[in-house]
Amino acid sequence: MGYRHSADEILREAAAVGFEHGLTGITFARVAERLGISDRMVVYYFPTKNDLITAVVGHLGSELQVLLEGAFGSEPLDPHELMRRAWPVLSSSAADPIFRLFLELIGMAGTRREPYGQLAPMLLEQWVSWLESRVAGHTAAQRRRAATAVIAQVDGLLMVRSLLGPAAARGAAAELGLLDEPG
Repeated sequence: MGYRHSADEILREAAAVGFEHGLTGITFARVAERLGISDRMVVYYFPTKNDLITAVVGHLGSELQVLLEGAFGSEPLDPHELMRRAWPVLSSSAADPIFRLFLELIGMAGTRREPYGQLAPMLLEQWVSWLESRVAGHTAAQRRRAATAVIAQVDGLLMVRSLLGPAAARGAAAELGLLDEPG
């Protein structure tokens, strides 16, 4: 019997397909071709395309959370400091492919096409909940509002970076006081 690829290996290749072809371009056949396996092996671990796309988005979100945990440290921070620490991580050219997929997800959610219409709000809710515990604040409601505001501002900057380029995003980040030096 030949080598069986693990679900993690298949997931990594599916993410690579997404980086190359977008979320809507992730297919069982493309993932299988990259691994040199039958598409039935991909279906074994991810029975539907929706399952595969959901797993890819979750995987990329988890990778970003690990990077951000290192930038944030262990103590809750005020929202501005969270944004200041997050921006260098999120605005790196290495993160650009992830955010292209994220922006595609948001765009597809706006058309109400599934699984994107359900996946995008679920993902955003997970990010708000994750960030909430990292925000210094007096009440749970204040921390939640602050976490939502941080995500809204950072996502806006990332959209500017994607559409207008890194220099425009850097200028906007400088205007918001997120950089140690002027933009």
